[in-house]
This record gives sequence, C-alpha cells and structure tokens, in this order.
Amino acid sequence: MMARRQGSKIWMDEAPRRLRRAEAVLQQRTNRLLLVLERPADNFNVQAVLRTAEAFGIQNVWIVDHVRTPVKLSKSVTKGSFLWLTMRHFVSAEDCIEALQQDDWEIWSTDLHPSATKLTANNDLHPFPPKVALVVGRESDGVSAAMLEASARRLFLPMHGFTESFNLSVATALVLQRCFDACPELRGAMTDVERATVRLQWYQRLAGSRGQLHEYEKWLEHPPEPLGTVRPAEEFRRARIPKKLKRKLAGQDLPDPE
Repeated sequence: MMARRQGSKIWMDEAPRRLRRAEAVLQQRTNRLLLVLERPADNFNVQAVLRTAEAFGIQNVWIVDHVRTPVKLSKSVTKGSFLWLTMRHFVSAEDCIEALQQDDWEIWSTDLHPSATKLTANNDLHPFPPKVALVVGRESDGVSAAMLEASARRLFLPMHGFTESFNLSVATALVLQRCFDACPELRGAMTDVERATVRLQWYQRLAGSRGQLHEYEKWLEHPPEPLGTVRPAEEFRRARIPKKLKRKLAGQDLPDPE
C-alpha cells in the first residue's frame, strides 16, 4: 500500500502485484558480485548461464564476446532472464580488465591449475572483498592468460568422475553458490541509489503500455511493500514445456503417474 496526501486526506492505493513481486526480487539483488563470461563459444551455454545468474540474484553480467560467435539472446532459451540483468559487452579481455580495475573490482577466475583454490563447502574465502568479479572462461580452454594474470584468486571445482569438466552453466551455478555460502552478506547488497536505477528499468519493462507506465512511475518515489516471496502466484505457475515437445506429448497416450 502507498499513502498519498490530497488536501487533508490520505488516500491508499493498492500497488499492482507485479510491482510488489519486483520489489521482493530487488531486495535480494546484489551489486557486490559481478559475473564475467569470457569468450564463450556456445550461444546456448551463454543463455543458460544468464538464466542461472539471474536466478541467483546477480544483477551485473559482463561478456567478453567471442570473435566468431557474438552472443544472441532468445526469450525461449533464457526465459526472459536477460531482461532483468544489467549487461555490458567487451571486444577483448584487456578492455574488460581495464573497466573492472577502474571500478575497483577484485578479479577471481575459475582455473584448473594445481595452484588454484579448491572450492568446497568448508572453504574459507575470507576476507571477502567489497566487490568481486567472478570470471568464467571459454568452454574449450577456460580463462585467458591476460585475465588470469589480473586475477587475485583462482578457483576450481573438484570433480570425482571420469568427466573432465562441468557444463558452463552448472559450473557457474556451483561457484556462485560457494560464494554466497561464504559471504551471505552478498544477498541484497545494493545501495538505495543503485536499487532506484534498477527499479526504473524494471518498471519500464513491466509496463505494457504508456498509460500503464505512467501509473507505475507514480510508485518510483515511494516503492510498494515487497511481497513475502519472489515466487509467482499459484494461478500463474505452470510447467514450462517447449511447444514442439508439448505437441509430441499430446499425441501420446501417457499413463497417469502413480
């Protein structure tokens, strides 16, 4: 609810549920942990990573584009997650490093070198810096030499099978989880000014028309009360099945689950 004074009376406006849900998500966003994707070669991997990062509450994702396969985004793959991220693109690792250093980000890179820190549930990543840029490298050969040279820490995920590496999205999720476990204070770490900037962008996206945008903008100065959960309302929850698979399943006589 938002109170508006008109003359000597106070009027209460009911905020749209989507804005209250956006506020709940915004309260969980972090600006202390930035994700860098360096030269990813597989576009589907990139989109899966973006979906993973957004689900974890990461707000900023920087991408050093692969020369031959620049990133192309699709709502069908990312489920629209990229719409809620703040993204920057770079043509080279050197340009990205320069920008990170100018903004005082401490660079941590994933690396399989024997000297890298093994990430486990008992890892002590303290002292956790005020701002960490976590770099995930290309699928084939990992993080570049230039980025590794600029890194204050190198991290690797232990594996216990014959497989040599995790999928890019899986590896990103596991490393992000270790970071949040090591520093729970990352959750919701964003200044009021930073939050106001993101809020404006989100409200503009959530508005379906100019009239609705005008209505939503009235809440920018006095944001509505966040919902108690970021989960969508029960009536809007549904299984997300690709249309092709849905048509295929519709043509089969599947037994009822026991």
